[in-house]
Amino acid sequence: MGLTSGTSSIDQTGKISFKDTSASVLFDLIRGLAALIVLFGHWRNLVFVDYPSVAAHRLILALPYALTSAGHQAVVIFFVLSGYLISGSVFRSFSRNRWTWIEYLTHRLVRLWVVLVPGLLLCLLWDSAGLAFHLAPALHNGHLREGFIGNIPARLTPKVFFGNLFFLQNLLVPVFGSDGPLWSLANEFWYYLLFPLGLITLRRQTSTPQRLLCGALFLAMASVLRHGILPLFPIWLAGTALALMPPPRLSSRIRILAAVAYAPLPFVFAKLHSLPDMLSDYLFGAATFLFLWIVLSATGQAHPKRIFTSFSRSIAKFSYTLYVVHFPFALFLTAIILGDQRWTPDSVHILKGLGIAAVTLAYAWFVASVTEFHTDRVRRWIESRLRH
Repeated sequence: MGLTSGTSSIDQTGKISFKDTSASVLFDLIRGLAALIVLFGHWRNLVFVDYPSVAAHRLILALPYALTSAGHQAVVIFFVLSGYLISGSVFRSFSRNRWTWIEYLTHRLVRLWVVLVPGLLLCLLWDSAGLAFHLAPALHNGHLREGFIGNIPARLTPKVFFGNLFFLQNLLVPVFGSDGPLWSLANEFWYYLLFPLGLITLRRQTSTPQRLLCGALFLAMASVLRHGILPLFPIWLAGTALALMPPPRLSSRIRILAAVAYAPLPFVFAKLHSLPDMLSDYLFGAATFLFLWIVLSATGQAHPKRIFTSFSRSIAKFSYTLYVVHFPFALFLTAIILGDQRWTPDSVHILKGLGIAAVTLAYAWFVASVTEFHTDRVRRWIESRLRH
């Protein structure tokens, strides 16, 4: 699911491993920036009034408001990246005759749960504290901002907790507490199951009974997921198409031009209300697919000591944790400072707001330092126990 840096590795054909290419660094940058877009979208909505309520400096503030409006489009980017990384690992496992469900699910569940379990507990902590101290009661009860947060007390139940733990949010239960971003983790988990089931069903090298069983499971699962989760599966599969296609041979100039053309698109699509939501997501997913395919042309070896590489690896390194844990903490922080109110952006309030964002980023990094950064170690420990 993640892109990691490491020592250079070259396969038997002399080809540089993807994780050591410049494309990998660029993918890390994109993933990290997408997580920041989600954070700043929620931060803006918690801290500052909506743009129609801004009276002064509207022209100057139009750009910052636009740049903090594309959280949903950032999740679409996550889906395409995830489809590329996960399906690519599945293809490699099959090509090496090393595929097993146990190994695959261990990798996926450890990756998800090593952050999700602490994230749910921290959400319980911050939401419970906010309710206990009666901080921003109207906000916590879902009476403000058109249900932006929802009724938190109704969502802090054991049923909802365990439903989110097993990726049943928006299927059988709502998202847990205030942690609205958790909706996409359910999508991710079920895509992780749907893809190999579908692949095995279509794979001629697999025995007929296995193909029939996987096909039946795929259809049953797709039927259950057809309303909320399945419609976005084609966007995830766009990443699968990326994994199957050879990278193009393009110059760095073409990649720069593509980046300049693509960069405004998340924010354009966020404001493109004339299109149905699903069509908008598909079109943006197609644009993201094309852009990432162009990025994959950066097949040269990355330079690990360069500042750009270090920055890209760093923001990607804790992007999953940032996505999972930022909102309950940011809500608690803003509830203490602002209550049920929001600021009108001016120089003083903008600086204070940026301070809230910086503290939230530091908090997410700290949580990642005791969770996400140790994913591989936890996985190896669990795998060693499974072998015995």
